[in-house]
Amino acid sequence: IADAPAEGLGLAWLPCWLVRERVQRGELVRVLTDRPGLVFKVHAVWPRTRLPLPKLRLAIDTLASGLPRIME
Repeated sequence: IADAPAEGLGLAWLPCWLVRERVQRGELVRVLTDRPGLVFKVHAVWPRTRLPLPKLRLAIDTLASGLPRIME
């Protein structure tokens, strides 16, 4: 999704977590900076088990560590 604007093929409205690194490298540029960004709640849903699988816990922790940061 982020490839098209990075190649100069127009504008895109994309979540900050998806384009953060491209913006930092200068491949993409934020426009409409006078407008506030939107914040959405994110939920992880998994089956109830006595002990969560280590892979599942790692995946959830990885997602949780990256999503809350808002791009400045």
